[in-house]
Amino acid sequence: MNSCSEFKFKKIVLILNYILAVGIIILISSCGYVIEGSNPVLPNDAKSIAVLPIQNNTFKGGLETDLSEKLKSLLQNNSSVKLLPAGQADLQLNVTLLSLELPSSGLSKDQVSKGMQAVLKGKAILKDRSKGNTVWGEKKIQVKIAESEGNQVENAASLMLSGNIRELINRFAQNLYDSIFTNF
Repeated sequence: MNSCSEFKFKKIVLILNYILAVGIIILISSCGYVIEGSNPVLPNDAKSIAVLPIQNNTFKGGLETDLSEKLKSLLQNNSSVKLLPAGQADLQLNVTLLSLELPSSGLSKDQVSKGMQAVLKGKAILKDRSKGNTVWGEKKIQVKIAESEGNQVENAASLMLSGNIRELINRFAQNLYDSIFTNF
């Protein structure tokens, strides 16, 4: 074979492989299969979950609202989970924010000198509503923001949540979401 016909042959094989791959993807998706990791399922074969009002013991108002919204958003994006009111859901998630440490309130001088900007700590319990037992619990959930990861954290007395505090909330929600689906 000359180089021109060899090139055409490789091109045809590449096109056929592409068409085959697209066909397999369409076939799998039309059969109702879910690629693992894309929409994890809840523990105990539960189909629904309720996020109970989040308790905020941090002295920083608004954290519980933002965390609740972010957590509900993550759960709503999972097509294998229904977000329902507490009295109707199979599982109930109870979250408590324990502390928010900022350079101006709570971080030690050593932590600040190492570039620590903020730390958010909390705990969570996932209960089976019908059986009343705890499915999963985490007494120490902690997320951190280092100096290299963002802008300066605003004063703790500020009414607006800073970008770093919002990032802490996003990380906390993602950590919690991941734990619900992997630690049971």
